[in-house]
Amino acid sequence: MEYPFLHWTAWGGGLLIALVATIHVFIAHFAVGGGLFIAIMETRVQRHGLVSHKDYLRHYAKFFLHLTMVVGGLTGVGIWFTISITAPGATSALIHGFVLGWATEWTFFLAEIVALLAYMRSFEGMRSTRRLILAWLYFVFAFGSLAVVQGLISLMLTPGEWLETRSFWDGFFNPTYFPGLLFRSAIAASIAGVFGLMTVQGFGKDVPDEGERKRLTRFCSLWTILPLPVIVAAGWWHIAVLSPEQQLLALGRSPEMAAGMRVFWWAGPAVLAGGALLTARLPRRAARAVAMVTLAASFLFLGSYEYMREAARRPYLITGYIYSNGILVADAEKLNETGILSQARWVKHKTVTPENRLEAGRELFFLQCASCHSQGGPMLDILPRSARYSTAGMEALLTGLGKVSTYMPPFFGTAAEKSALAAWLTVGLHKTPPPAAVDIVQTDEPVPAFAEDAEFMLTAAADHGVQMLFDSASIDFGHPAQGLTAQLLRRDASPSLVTEQVALTWRLEDRPEVGGPMTLDGRAFRAEGLPVSPYTSAKAFQPYPVALIQAHDEAGTLLAETKVVLPVSSEIGCWNCHGGAWSQGVAGLSEATAQDILRSHDRMNRTDLVRRSSRGERIACRSCHLDADAPGKTVPNLSAAMHGLHAVYLAGRGADACNMCHPTDPKGATRAFRDPHDDAGLDCTACHGSMEDNALGLIAREQAQGVTGLDRLAARIVPSRDDIPPRQPWINMPACQTCHTDLGDPEHAEAFGVWTADAGERFKARKDELDAVFCSGCHGAMHGVYPARNPYGDTRDNLQPLQYQQAARPLGAGGNCKACHTMDMDTPVHHPGMGLE
Repeated sequence: MEYPFLHWTAWGGGLLIALVATIHVFIAHFAVGGGLFIAIMETRVQRHGLVSHKDYLRHYAKFFLHLTMVVGGLTGVGIWFTISITAPGATSALIHGFVLGWATEWTFFLAEIVALLAYMRSFEGMRSTRRLILAWLYFVFAFGSLAVVQGLISLMLTPGEWLETRSFWDGFFNPTYFPGLLFRSAIAASIAGVFGLMTVQGFGKDVPDEGERKRLTRFCSLWTILPLPVIVAAGWWHIAVLSPEQQLLALGRSPEMAAGMRVFWWAGPAVLAGGALLTARLPRRAARAVAMVTLAASFLFLGSYEYMREAARRPYLITGYIYSNGILVADAEKLNETGILSQARWVKHKTVTPENRLEAGRELFFLQCASCHSQGGPMLDILPRSARYSTAGMEALLTGLGKVSTYMPPFFGTAAEKSALAAWLTVGLHKTPPPAAVDIVQTDEPVPAFAEDAEFMLTAAADHGVQMLFDSASIDFGHPAQGLTAQLLRRDASPSLVTEQVALTWRLEDRPEVGGPMTLDGRAFRAEGLPVSPYTSAKAFQPYPVALIQAHDEAGTLLAETKVVLPVSSEIGCWNCHGGAWSQGVAGLSEATAQDILRSHDRMNRTDLVRRSSRGERIACRSCHLDADAPGKTVPNLSAAMHGLHAVYLAGRGADACNMCHPTDPKGATRAFRDPHDDAGLDCTACHGSMEDNALGLIAREQAQGVTGLDRLAARIVPSRDDIPPRQPWINMPACQTCHTDLGDPEHAEAFGVWTADAGERFKARKDELDAVFCSGCHGAMHGVYPARNPYGDTRDNLQPLQYQQAARPLGAGGNCKACHTMDMDTPVHHPGMGLE
């Protein structure tokens, strides 16, 4: 924010630091451990008069000088250069807050240089007190440098009380100071032994005497092996003092960090094995090969430790103080209010406009993302990571950053800035076209005939306003199938329901082979689990297939028939975030999308769904995420899990959050929300609440049933409320009477939080006050109640009211009682507020 930033592309800030720092840290540990190695070897040489060891020691010290003072010094300066241009904010904080510590470390380093140069000039005699003192002085200075640096770099991981006190000593002697110092001291000694093995085997200057070579090899092998138990103990001590979140990252249990942990656990035993092999006095050529492998393993061992130590800080550079993108924690709230562009000194665009949206998004990327992510480079390449998202999906990802997976910082800035960054990451980087409205061709469905003197009439309604069909070969979400309820009435002044000596059937008009009988269920006929599809026989997408319902008597005589739509859609928007595309042009869950869903589940929950899918298994989500309550249930039901997780990413979007996933997008191919509530200006949230509130209600109910582990997820749903009534999916639904008091005109337009008590109170199951006629028989199915506005044709959702009363209104409304009663009625017998006038 306060400093200029480089426009990293293929390199990325993280790669430059990793290349320079890993090399320097490895050499720096050798500088400490090698100093101890030289001091002890010098003591042995002078105490025992080992002339041959003196020659080897001179060779070792010369190699040590060139590597630590030249390469180590250059990479040390390189670290300061790289952090000053990639993380200037954190660098400034460390210098200004701990200048005394850095001055001390630099003094130790200068003393190292002087002591080592003086030592190298003192090989004049076999025994030299001066040389021995210089050797031990070098080690003291080198260890002092390590002890000071450890305090400053461990502060970045565990600042402890320094966050409140800003005291030098609170920051220096932080919780990981001593375990980290012990770990680094032990690994420094082991690395010194590894380099000893390299020099003994003739890398640089040969040890001519074979017996002497083998004795020195055994000595250096012990140096390599003996510190390893201390390393293991110190490592566990180090992890034990971390916070639970840091432990998760440091141990590689986060999928993003698992690679580092795998390298760590392979490299450590490899160092042990190499050191052990070399104690066996191998031939020179074999010893050289083993020594090289052991050196590489020790480099990977230390490098993976540093990687995991860095990972444990995520999403911070200094835990709790400054984020990895250089934004101070204390500035976060302000930036979300004013925007980050207006506060950044080194940007061209201070606000987001329609004209500069992509350019502003590019600057936001460099402000918030480029410190870690490259563009087309080997380090956290943003190109494959952003390729799968639509612009809306990317915006959802930015909303959820730092909440579920906390290894990345949150997005900082206004909604307009978030939208601009999302646009640049999709349209700017990948030329992703903005979604266009689906072109729908309207065709009127013929209305069945109905004679005024007809003896019978049929009413029918689908269970669901739209059945969501997940047409994937890999995943079975187990969404409830479409159902159908029909009632046969004998028309009269006082109509009666006919249930005996009749048979009802249903079939799809364009696919007559799809259909079957309906079963008597109380005073209605039912058909459940209907095998309907949004794809016609000609493979066209039609989410409102029309079914013909017929009633026959026992002799097979047709008594009555009607038509009803059975809404079903595979327009499920998972691809917005999970990549792939519509499998059927305008709808359909593609295999690429399904596989990414499984990968995401595996990554976040440590499951093996991708492996199981690769073996031909169709993953049934509800086999774990049970809707029904069960003793000892530990996994939330699917609705709570899905809405709970996605609410973190879709917070603050209102009804658009619903449209992202459900087939209700007003530009989509289904447009399932098509009844008068939409015309009145209401949306999904009026009845179901916002995505956040809906999710919290579902989670609250699962928590009440004893499902654990949901507190953390609920806490990440922002804004979070604690006054939302618990809700069981498919059972506790919004109730019409909440707004339609006494079933008349609505008195308000907010039904969220007042749920049906049980399955019998749901709209599709409710009957009139006579407990005879189903509400949906007169009003139509939910989300498509009469008069419905179907995108595929005006008649399609209003077939029955047009058939019986030539008006797209609820049956009987507006004085159309003759549809059933054969006479005008002046009493609202079915329910109050029927609108008989």
